[in-house]
Amino acid sequence: MKNIIQVVRALSAAATIISGIQIQAETITYSARTGSLLKISGTSSIHDWEVKTLLIGGRMVWDSSFPLDPSKANLPKLTTAPKVSVIVPVRNIESGKQRMNEVMHSAMNAQKHKFARYNLTEIKVSDNKRKAGDPILFDAKGTLNVNGKSAPVSMQVGIAKGDEGKLKVSGKMKLRMSQFGISPPAPKIALGLITTGDEVSVEFDWFVALKK
Repeated sequence: MKNIIQVVRALSAAATIISGIQIQAETITYSARTGSLLKISGTSSIHDWEVKTLLIGGRMVWDSSFPLDPSKANLPKLTTAPKVSVIVPVRNIESGKQRMNEVMHSAMNAQKHKFARYNLTEIKVSDNKRKAGDPILFDAKGTLNVNGKSAPVSMQVGIAKGDEGKLKVSGKMKLRMSQFGISPPAPKIALGLITTGDEVSVEFDWFVALKK
């Protein structure tokens, strides 16, 4: 009886190990690569403005049963939501003008909250009809953390084939600075005060590739 119990325990341990290996083998990880671009644009009392960064880090972990291949026309139902996390260094978001950078980074409290982070919470394949080669469109919901404050965000995301085996993840959304405790900058100039609109547009192309 003692030997039987030992055998059962050994088989149980082996099953746990095998199960863990299978779970690991059933996912595919895509990591950030060069070539990405994030743009944030808005308005002010004197002119429209735009800032950008080429640094978008993070990764996507997908269930391998879902072929993330834009060359295929018909896709199966997405049964398991991927794990997606994105990170952007705030001080790398720049306008090309030193004074504007200083005002922006101060408003975003960049010295204390050095990174903007996004984590996916829900996703589904969009109902839009598509042909083989068209980007795969998804309706995505997630949480964006900026200035130490989090807010839910929704957007449509497209995934297309890029060069050198990369995938291009693209999206666009409208946000309000006040969602993240950021007061729209109002820098003083010689002729008075510049006021900035609360709403901004965020647009990105994020390149990822299979983790090596």
